[in-house]
Amino acid sequence: MDMICRRSLFASLAAAFPLPVRAADPWTKPPAEWSEKDVQKVLFDSPWSKSVSITLSSGMPMGGGRGGRGGRGGGGGGGMSGGMPDASVGAGTEGVMGGGRAGMGEGMGGTMAPSIQFQIRWQSAKPVKIATMRARMGAEAETSPQAREFIEREEPDYVIAVMGPPMAPPPEGGARPGMGSRESAAPAKGDAAAQDRRGNPEQWLAALKQNSWLAWKEHEKLHPSSVVVPSGGPRGVLIFHFPKDHPIELEDKEVEFCMRRGSMEVKKKFRLKDMVYEGKLAL
Repeated sequence: MDMICRRSLFASLAAAFPLPVRAADPWTKPPAEWSEKDVQKVLFDSPWSKSVSITLSSGMPMGGGRGGRGGRGGGGGGGMSGGMPDASVGAGTEGVMGGGRAGMGEGMGGTMAPSIQFQIRWQSAKPVKIATMRARMGAEAETSPQAREFIEREEPDYVIAVMGPPMAPPPEGGARPGMGSRESAAPAKGDAAAQDRRGNPEQWLAALKQNSWLAWKEHEKLHPSSVVVPSGGPRGVLIFHFPKDHPIELEDKEVEFCMRRGSMEVKKKFRLKDMVYEGKLAL
């Protein structure tokens, strides 16, 4: 069979059995066309939100219990009447993966080291803000002036949410810093022995600030200006605020988030060219 005949045959087969059309990514469509599935994809499987699996070893510092699951659709505590203090609102509570889960490794009857999953999400990125509002408000987000103001506002910081199993118990009495608060948790009250057993929340968050950073080409590691434990949502959510003193630019190609806690290290690289929305880098 000569080359011309082969090409004709392949063309005929392609016409008879067309390849399946790949569904467009949600962020390439107008938000008004986003389905619930699209919203979930932006929040949990997009250029702005990635999962990281960590294999546990003995002595890793983890808190008790499992991270809770966020409710579908409704979102994180309360409506829009209280306003939108910053991009950390709703982190971990507006989707179906509010907290990471720990599980035994596959095979060997569960004798392999257990692993846990963390979700790292750029809460300040516009597509994530849109998805957050649509998860909380549904189609109403399209016409809500408050939602529009929140989505269009330029955030003063890069805001990153890390969702996973709790790494430390909350302060005594369950009190946590308010959602969007720029202050660390207040020290737990009570006797000194109980304080030592629980760990000092203020010191814990200070250590977390020191051992977390963003890194990108030809820049020093950027440590967060604050780390916040949001109130009103599942445990295991941390909000990192990174100042924009040295803005990340598209030419930097990629940026890496890193969080260390004892012997555990949660790291993820993000490709900046994939994080362009409406023609500009969205972080």
